[in-house]
Amino acid sequence: MDQKFKLVFGAMCALFCGLCISNAAFGQNLPDGKGKAEFIHNCTACHRADMVTNARKTQAEWRKSVDDMAARGADGTKQDIDNVYLYLSTNFALDKAAPATAAPSTIPPSTLGAAAALNSSEIEQAKSLITQNDCLACHRIQEQGGYTGPALNSVGARHTPDEIRAAIVSPKPTLDPSNDLVRLTTADGKTLTGRILSQDDHNVQVIDTSGKVTTYSKPELSQFTIIDTNPMPSYEGRITGDDLNDLVRYLGSLPSVDGSVQK
Repeated sequence: MDQKFKLVFGAMCALFCGLCISNAAFGQNLPDGKGKAEFIHNCTACHRADMVTNARKTQAEWRKSVDDMAARGADGTKQDIDNVYLYLSTNFALDKAAPATAAPSTIPPSTLGAAAALNSSEIEQAKSLITQNDCLACHRIQEQGGYTGPALNSVGARHTPDEIRAAIVSPKPTLDPSNDLVRLTTADGKTLTGRILSQDDHNVQVIDTSGKVTTYSKPELSQFTIIDTNPMPSYEGRITGDDLNDLVRYLGSLPSVDGSVQK
C-alpha cells in the first residue's frame, strides 16, 4: 500500500469513526423517553442526530417525516416507527403539547421496510387483480388499456408506494390538474370527452377514449368544460392485505414504454 493511499484511507476511517463517535456522544445528551432507543437505532444510521432534532417540526410534520423514512426502507417494525414519532413529537415539536400516545402510522405494516422483488405468483396475482377490477378500462399498462386515466407505465418513477396505495384505497375527490378531463363541442356539433394533454390560451390538445390525439382551437369550440371530478372509485375493503401489497409493488415496478402516453 503506497503512502498516498494510506493517508487517504486513514482520513476516511478517521472521518467515519468521528461521525460514529459524534452520534454516540450526542445520543447520550438526548432526553430520555419512550422511543429514544428506536430513534437512535433507526434514524442515526443515516442522519446525524442533531440534524434531525434541530429541525423542530409540528407533530403532523414529524408524522409525515417518520412515515416517509419508513417508506424508504428504514429498519424497524411498525411499533418501532410509531415510537420514533412519539419521541420526536414529544421532545422536538413546534407545537408544545405532547401526544399522550403515539399517533397511528398512516403506512400499513406491510409497507415498512425495503420491498422485496415480486415472485412469479405475486406478479400473476397482481395482474389478475387488475383484470378483475377492470383497471384497464381507464388506464394503460404496456400497450393495453384505456386513455381516460393516466398511463401506469413507470408510475413507480413518478409516485411513491404510499401515493400509489392511497390512489387505490382513498383516491382524491378531485383530479390533479395534470390529469384533468374536458368535455368539448366543436363548431360542427361534435361532442367528445377526453383527457387534456396540454393547453394554452388558444389551443388544447386532447386524447380521446380511443387514444386519438387532436389539437383544438379554443375560440372555435362551442363548449369547453373542464372536468376535475376524480372518476377513480375507492377500493378500500375490496383490495386488501397481501393482494393490495402485491398490487402496489407490481405497479411500482412497471417500466416506461416508448411511444406510450405517460401524461
